[in-house]
Amino acid sequence: MATPNTITAYDTPQPGQPVRPPGLGMIGKMRWGVKHPPADPAISFAGKTVLAVGSNTGLGFEAAVKYSALGASKLILGVRTAEKGNDTKARILAITKRSPDSISYLTVDLSTFASVVAFGEALEQEVSASGLDVALLCAGVAPPSYSASEEGYELAVQVNVLSTAVMARVVLPLLKATGPKGGVPPHLTFVNSNANDLVERAWLKGHGDSAFKMANDAKGWSGFRSYATVKLMGMVAMMDVAEKVGREEVVVNAVCPGMCKTDLGRDQPWVAKVVMAGMSPFIHRSAEEGARSLVSATALGVESHGRFWHNDLLYPVNDLLDDKEFVRRTLKEIMEVVDKVGGSD
Repeated sequence: MATPNTITAYDTPQPGQPVRPPGLGMIGKMRWGVKHPPADPAISFAGKTVLAVGSNTGLGFEAAVKYSALGASKLILGVRTAEKGNDTKARILAITKRSPDSISYLTVDLSTFASVVAFGEALEQEVSASGLDVALLCAGVAPPSYSASEEGYELAVQVNVLSTAVMARVVLPLLKATGPKGGVPPHLTFVNSNANDLVERAWLKGHGDSAFKMANDAKGWSGFRSYATVKLMGMVAMMDVAEKVGREEVVVNAVCPGMCKTDLGRDQPWVAKVVMAGMSPFIHRSAEEGARSLVSATALGVESHGRFWHNDLLYPVNDLLDDKEFVRRTLKEIMEVVDKVGGSD
């Protein structure tokens, strides 16, 4: 029997699929996630060119391993330096035993717009013959304290929202130009988090109901609130891209891998690291388990377009995303920055 190349996404658990009990608190949900990891996708990426941005470590690395193992004809790693690119390529090949010609890398630093634009130009050349079938945007940061990027925005806003939106603008025309293969449209997937659902409107008081202004304000900055608010803005950016392209043309979605053990918290204070190390076995999936969701999201059917994939289901998101005025304001503030960078739309 041939290996399938699409996964049907559902809003409700299917027969045999685990059901998370209602009413669980945050720790309870994480513990349930550890006990019920996502299914490892039995999908074929043969004949496809896959871009995995943020693939030198953690979830991105594990997703890249899976793409290679699942037959991607061309896997392009988006990494910060050539050294990381060479190392990551070697580690993946050691695991999957694929041909060295099946993997390449391009460098990009999402803390600056110029690097993302230059990456886009290099990517266009890289895929000129093969086209681009899948783009997984996985790069992200979670700083423990307020810091500003070279562009003047809070670092997580810069990397996770603004530069990622520019990256989406860069890759979307390449995906559209490639078109469906075997009836399967190209895929653009944003890595996000169910933490987007934790944002409360009360947090935005004093900032004109603006998530963008709140997240960029150093005064009273909170790592927890920043993380959740950045994820909410990331959902706004993803939904905007999804509205601009037909689902039969490019499937655009977002995915949450759940709480996973990665080095995302490498810059946290040592006390926090010690506490988290003790709790980790009880609340963290492995990076490999989390990467299963990332890979499956890039193979979902058109029913996932504009939706949020988590625990092998299409999940609801923050009610603020149903508030048209809030979404309009947030998108306007994001795009006022992104539009200045240029690129295709």
